[in-house]
Amino acid sequence: MQWVMAATLTGSLFVWASCSNDDNAVTPQPDYETEFGALLKTLDWGRDTCLIYGHKTPDVDAVTSALSYAKLMRLMGYNCKAKVSSAMNRETAYIARVFGFALPELKAGVEPQTRLILTDHTDYAQCVDGARDAIILQKIDHHVEGDIADSTIPFVRREMVGSTNTIIYEMYKEQGIDIDDETARIMLAGIISDTRNLSKNSTQAIDSTALQALSAQLNISPDSVARLNRSMEDAATDYTGMTDVEIFLSDYKEYDISGHLLGYGCLACKQNEMEAFIDRMLAVMPEVMQQMGLQMVVATIDNMVENMGDDRAERPYVRNGFYFIYYGEGAKAIAESIFGPSLREGVCYTTESLSRKQIVPLITDILNNH
Repeated sequence: MQWVMAATLTGSLFVWASCSNDDNAVTPQPDYETEFGALLKTLDWGRDTCLIYGHKTPDVDAVTSALSYAKLMRLMGYNCKAKVSSAMNRETAYIARVFGFALPELKAGVEPQTRLILTDHTDYAQCVDGARDAIILQKIDHHVEGDIADSTIPFVRREMVGSTNTIIYEMYKEQGIDIDDETARIMLAGIISDTRNLSKNSTQAIDSTALQALSAQLNISPDSVARLNRSMEDAATDYTGMTDVEIFLSDYKEYDISGHLLGYGCLACKQNEMEAFIDRMLAVMPEVMQQMGLQMVVATIDNMVENMGDDRAERPYVRNGFYFIYYGEGAKAIAESIFGPSLREGVCYTTESLSRKQIVPLITDILNNH
């Protein structure tokens, strides 16, 4: 079945619709006998479908990287399908509606010997249940190496760039495989989200190259990309109707660091509502720690202040540092080692522009040297 897509304009954003979610309806492209293509032929694919997962509590990059990489594998002749291991967040649901792509099915666990490809994570704590007894064929990631060691996987592509989809964009280009418009939208969504439209300090030149190429292919202007990013941010921080535990877990990852199980949430709040919001999040952290079986729980809360710049009508709030909140044995010492003295019990603050991807290695170094 071929895709039929229509673009309509809603406000200032394009909205696409498609007539099918049959992600197996792919004709493999010619085998160009690249080095990567030859390597794929050596992998133990088995007889069943290979499942591709991003991390648990998946964000936009986790979901879209699984989708875009599954498409690449099918185009290269391999039976792969994207899945998610837990519910997706509101930003992901929002951009899927706007860009008109079908989200992966939920499959919370896998049987032993299931063939897996992992995207956007490198820690078993973030994997689909059953991953330790599965056969992991590949890992495509943009974080520092976790406890799923690169050396244990036949193929690893790990680059310290802003988005996993940027790596996958490179791989399409290296294999000489065209990126269709639907896949371009999927990849563009992941890059916009994980780099916040190239504004995060983890962004690299190749992220910019990929974003510009994909948006040009789709005839989406830089101004429209900026408005889309703003709307995605709004969706990501829309906590309407959610319990405080659900809010804390809305952008959440777990790590096993030298036997220390750490839960890490990423949140945002307007400056004039921050104190009450911090109190609420501190109040639910013991429950989250007990519920998840953790030793330590932390979170960053972006401090959103009124934008006084010329673009304030389009972007009313901007990030100005963040609060780092913590709970659990040893959490205070770790937080103050990184961010300095606490403002009050459980709360540090910094004006530095650091992401979770950058803070976790700092925590890891402290725990490994403790």
